[in-house]
Amino acid sequence: MFTSKKRTIALALAIATGLPIFAATSASAETFAFSSSPLTNLDPAGATINGGFTKFPAGSGLYIQQCIAPVGTARPATCSDTLQLWVSSKGEPGTISSTGPIAMKVAGSIIGRGVTVDCTTSQCGLFFRRDHTAPADFSEDKFLPITFTKGVAAPVLAADEVTVTLNGKTLVRNVPSNLGYRATAKIVATAKSGLAVTLTSLTPDCTYKDGEFLALKGEGQCALAFATAGNTTTAPAAGNFPFILIPGEQKIDRMVKELVKGKPKALPTETNFGSVITYKSLNKGCVIEVNLAQANKGGACKVRATAAAKPGMWNALNILYTIPVK
Repeated sequence: MFTSKKRTIALALAIATGLPIFAATSASAETFAFSSSPLTNLDPAGATINGGFTKFPAGSGLYIQQCIAPVGTARPATCSDTLQLWVSSKGEPGTISSTGPIAMKVAGSIIGRGVTVDCTTSQCGLFFRRDHTAPADFSEDKFLPITFTKGVAAPVLAADEVTVTLNGKTLVRNVPSNLGYRATAKIVATAKSGLAVTLTSLTPDCTYKDGEFLALKGEGQCALAFATAGNTTTAPAAGNFPFILIPGEQKIDRMVKELVKGKPKALPTETNFGSVITYKSLNKGCVIEVNLAQANKGGACKVRATAAAKPGMWNALNILYTIPVK
């Protein structure tokens, strides 16, 4: 179960500014403090809570979602599929800066995982938690209650359900996936509503075009954003899938498949990333000079191919080939 810390701090600042100050404490010295207004008597047809962080935790960012009140120390059972923000001090793609103003849209009713909740009769609020980069850290979990005036909530449309796959594997929103430098990454996106899904790379370190998401570096982070426009029956959907960039794996294209005894044959000189390949024969019956290989007897030539790594881009190559000789 998750632990929720419930101590309010900075009372003097709250009195001075007239804004509610909401703070969370954790086992470490780092906590967050969030000031906001208004929090009560909100318009059930739709409202915006304006605020900002006066203190932000080090390390990972925070998610803010409109949710129903949690029970005990558990996280909320239902949170809005669309009314949520990702806040960060590091400027990750798709985030809102922790040092700037925070405008959180809320509504009198929410839909989460197919469940509709009326926040004019049920206690709802803003739930703060660490983001996907620290899934096991519950120290910043905190619920900030909000209330709505009596009235009719605006109709809430079900959020569109968007499925995005990478090379056939379904991606999980806000859960990072590894992506190698220039690795094959075929993207297929579908919406349950049948609406078109727009995909966009949120960083210049990756590109998206014609169904392929391509990493241009072997370290750092990228994010692929998705969005649908919505219609009269389905709310627009938006979000992103984060990626951790890892070094690419070098390979040798068009490697020689066989050698003819006594006849030299040229081996590829560069890897798929352009690194120079060094060859070494591992048996006496084969001779290699630079990239020319010659078998002086039948059987097979054992050849080791190596190429240097490029930090931040790709790993070193070290492959053993057994080339038949006829």
